[in-house]
Amino acid sequence: MNPMNRAVRPFYGWWIVAVSAITLLLAGGIGYYTFGAFFTPLVDEFEWNRAQISLAMSIMGLIGLAGPLFGMWVDRFGARRTMVLGALIMGLSFACLGFTFSLGYFYAMYFVVAVGQMAILHIPVLTLVSRWFDKRRGLAIGISVAGLGLGGMIMLPLSAYLISLLGWQWTYRVLGGAICIVLIPLITLVVKNTPHDMGMLPDGEQHTGRDDRSVAGLDRTIQIQGWTLSGALRTSTFWLLVAAFTLVFTGTSSVIAHAVPFFVGQGFSNQAASTILGSAVGVSILGRISTGHLSDRVPVKYVAALFFVLQAVALLMLVSQGTGTAVAGFITIFGLAMGGLFVLEPLVIREYFGLDSFASIYGGLWAFETLGWGAGPYVTGYIFDRTGSYNSAFIAFLIATLLAVVLIMLVRRPRLPVTQESRM
Repeated sequence: MNPMNRAVRPFYGWWIVAVSAITLLLAGGIGYYTFGAFFTPLVDEFEWNRAQISLAMSIMGLIGLAGPLFGMWVDRFGARRTMVLGALIMGLSFACLGFTFSLGYFYAMYFVVAVGQMAILHIPVLTLVSRWFDKRRGLAIGISVAGLGLGGMIMLPLSAYLISLLGWQWTYRVLGGAICIVLIPLITLVVKNTPHDMGMLPDGEQHTGRDDRSVAGLDRTIQIQGWTLSGALRTSTFWLLVAAFTLVFTGTSSVIAHAVPFFVGQGFSNQAASTILGSAVGVSILGRISTGHLSDRVPVKYVAALFFVLQAVALLMLVSQGTGTAVAGFITIFGLAMGGLFVLEPLVIREYFGLDSFASIYGGLWAFETLGWGAGPYVTGYIFDRTGSYNSAFIAFLIATLLAVVLIMLVRRPRLPVTQESRM
């Protein structure tokens, strides 16, 4: 390749980042953040209580128990195949939610949506980006995950608007169809599983063609500088990370599921309440990019502790009864915290366990922390149904988040077992 062409032509990894961001924008924005927009319409339509509706999001969260399986699929079959299948499953099942007629059907469809979502979102996307970047991995992941924040900022208010215009049934169908129509061809045409597939190395180093072993050898070095899932499971580092992120995500998922009905209870309309949460998700874009940028310069556990504290402050804002100042503070602080949290998981895995079996270890972390992610919405809905207030739940999650700060500060780099050290 002509050296001048190499200088002008952008590194293909940035196209991977762009597709990753679009994938998270559309599938993540719809799958994670639109749930609250449908909350009140479903209550009005079926007279289900908040715990019953929240259980659907808890069911979605519990699919994370299969995280190691999804991680192994990505390691074995590649991110592209996994993501295409995930887009198809998620899009069709989300559209089928528009035919909801019973609580059982509602749960079943959200279960299938969650299966597709696991196959298209964090595990394959962030594994893909991590393989394309080394020196600028934090920035690349931050930009990719910023798509999730942009998706929430756009899709949540858009969903509320479409519900007011078309009704909740057709809104489900339109959003599900958009996932299939946009993402399946985009992923198929653009995504390449590794830079080695294009004769490159991470960060844009080009294969000169002089020695095929140079690419293969360096790529192999990158791949074996880490841990296996079974080895990670034997370390206290892994379990401290599990405990910390589980405690934090209990509160995060609860707020995402219940912020809209919470603000509706404060006197806001469904559209205005959706816009509040959507604005917080929009602010999360800054949190996602800044987290990746900071982690390239500061030890990742200190960055994690900072964003855990931000979530605790945001929960305190909600307990302040939704005053004007508290609402503005919530939008800013929870947005920053939420953005950072979704970037931190792959960064801590890369920092403490390397890239060998990255997807499997990421899936393992998801499998355990998903217990907190799944429990948060249901517990919050149950507490509200019993007390008529969200305050007790938010205070409990505030305490849990502060405990997570302590746990993350105890994390230390683990030592490879002798059997794995001998491979390096």
